[in-house]
Amino acid sequence: MANELSVSEQASSLVMAGVPATGASAAEISALKKQGISNVFLRGRSQLSVKQTSAKVQQITQSLEANVPADLPVWVATDQEGGFVRVLQGPGFTELPTALTQGGWSPSKLKRELGAVGKQLVEAGINVNLAPVADVVPAELGTGNAPIGYFGREYAHGATAVAKTMATVNEALHSQGVQPVVKHFPGLGRVAKNTDTNSGVADTKIDANSSDLQPFERAIEQDKSWVMVSNARYAKLDAKNDAPFSSKIITGLLREQMGYEGIVISDDLCEAKQVSYLQVGERAVKFVAAGGTLPLCVESAPAITMAKALAAEAKADGKFAAKVKEAAVKILEEKLSAR
Repeated sequence: MANELSVSEQASSLVMAGVPATGASAAEISALKKQGISNVFLRGRSQLSVKQTSAKVQQITQSLEANVPADLPVWVATDQEGGFVRVLQGPGFTELPTALTQGGWSPSKLKRELGAVGKQLVEAGINVNLAPVADVVPAELGTGNAPIGYFGREYAHGATAVAKTMATVNEALHSQGVQPVVKHFPGLGRVAKNTDTNSGVADTKIDANSSDLQPFERAIEQDKSWVMVSNARYAKLDAKNDAPFSSKIITGLLREQMGYEGIVISDDLCEAKQVSYLQVGERAVKFVAAGGTLPLCVESAPAITMAKALAAEAKADGKFAAKVKEAAVKILEEKLSAR
């Protein structure tokens, strides 16, 4: 199937483009369709009901289905973690509390509640949830950790407890037909600043033997989730490159050392201040070159720029073309198994 796609089609198949959770405009959908994009992310906050969301999602998927071979699914993702990070907030969507609260629930309650969330997402036409959070925020840092702890997005303050809760959430979502995504590899719980709003965010603690990797190890063993890579820099793993552009972190640590073979999705590579020193297209190219599969961009216009940049680089460089094709094959495999 990958061989039947042109280089441009392979490149476009990798990109996940953000559209408003309240619905994409006809012009936006048309531009994504024309570019060959078949993965979208519902961003922002929406008060639409499950039924209304489903109608908006259907408009997108019906247009983009032509970009996926053999009736394979269009991926529609969102952020439905709980607490502050809950994109879909309208009637019919569970008012899920923070992950820190969820972490205190019994496994049976957690599975029941998150199973219900998965069911609602499927009813709304969504098949990927960018959750659960696998980051370990030490208790002494707590809310001083801007991206995770400040919002109570961590399940617990110890790696073992986080791993256990996260595995239950994976199971609950997966059982309903929603693809879970564990994040933010190799861990975003020890930094002070948020990569969305700050540049130069670096972790100086996590190394290849850190206990912060335990939740990710558990997820890989469980084999039900994808992995999202953090945008931070990790001084002990690769002092020269931010994680999404680091082959040492994505290929060396995650794939080779930890044995992960699935989809590696980026955190947002468009609006994040941390990666703003590179041109948008170059961010996608460097991510795929490092071993990533699915570059995520929360805006649709720069996502199209990313797809074009990936295609241009693949046409100019045979080695990079092989990486693009490998990622396209991985995506087709996932879509086939989901079907």
